[in-house]
Amino acid sequence: MLPLDRQFAETIDGVSRALAEWSIGLLFERNPGLEGRYGAQARPLWKGEMSNRLQYLAEAIAADRAVIFIESVQWARAAFLAREMEPNDLVESLTALEETVRAELPTQVASRAGRFISEAIASLERAPEGPTVTDTSLDDPRFDGTRARLYLMHMLERKQSKAVEVLVDAVRDGRTVAEVYETVIAPALVEVGRMWHLREATVADEHYVTAATQSAMSVLRTRLPEGRSNGKWALAASVGGDLHDVGIRMVADLLESEGWQVDCLGANMPTIDILDHIRDDVADTGDGTASRVKFDLICLSASTGLVVRSIADAITSIRRECGSDCPAILVGGGPFRAIPDLWKVVGADGCALTASDAVRAAARVCG
Repeated sequence: MLPLDRQFAETIDGVSRALAEWSIGLLFERNPGLEGRYGAQARPLWKGEMSNRLQYLAEAIAADRAVIFIESVQWARAAFLAREMEPNDLVESLTALEETVRAELPTQVASRAGRFISEAIASLERAPEGPTVTDTSLDDPRFDGTRARLYLMHMLERKQSKAVEVLVDAVRDGRTVAEVYETVIAPALVEVGRMWHLREATVADEHYVTAATQSAMSVLRTRLPEGRSNGKWALAASVGGDLHDVGIRMVADLLESEGWQVDCLGANMPTIDILDHIRDDVADTGDGTASRVKFDLICLSASTGLVVRSIADAITSIRRECGSDCPAILVGGGPFRAIPDLWKVVGADGCALTASDAVRAAARVCG
């Protein structure tokens, strides 16, 4: 990330509360009927919506990639439709936000922010009837849609043992564990997230499916081949602010099956704790002086556009901490699938779009 882009984003962070208030004031002044449609909680509801938009806007500006903001707006539109809210209200709110940032922010920041918001409004005006980014992925021919649906159905019915049996049967039928991870479990989790967003599933449903999937993966893990040790160490984690870790655990499992020794630190790992772990695991020469970092590879995951800066900051801090002895750094997750060159923007050495892709990328960047 360029320092000037980060500075622009931090400018928005510093005044986001005021920008939200001013934008909401303008929105309600122009649309007095909003309070009648949304009731007593109209202003708090819209303030929360505006604050969320500003968070995505700051991340998009820091990376200089408008698609981060545009996709968040498209998901907001889908949520509006699912809740029988008027999508044009979202357009009006963005128009108010655009006018506010152009009037209140420094010229360069206002120009960038205004352009991104304008592009998002245009994307809404081009959108067809019905959801767009939220179409189900279970029909994608790359996935085993039949098994993914069956697995998810059992999970939503709280029949975990039957869901696990779907996975085990897939392995018995000749699927590798990696294939089951990527063509059954991964799309099923994306689907329950989509269902939650569209109010077709509850928060409890989403949490249960995610937690139960961790247990299901422990069963599959026993069916992975034991790879002969390659003498290499990897650290795997989801960065601070990212509460999802199923994907990074899949990466850890498949690396271990290829002979890697992996320390998987799980979800929401603050950068300082990642650095502490790297420091704690520095090889010692025997006289109390560190000789080298033991890790050959660091895998970092970001599942949403809201943690793009977090992953960039983690990479910068790791490189500063390790110096010339820095391990190779791979990144992955939703934002990197949406933006092919984002891994370069955050300063990584490579990007993996799936867990098995991470294994191939690890071999490539580590020699």
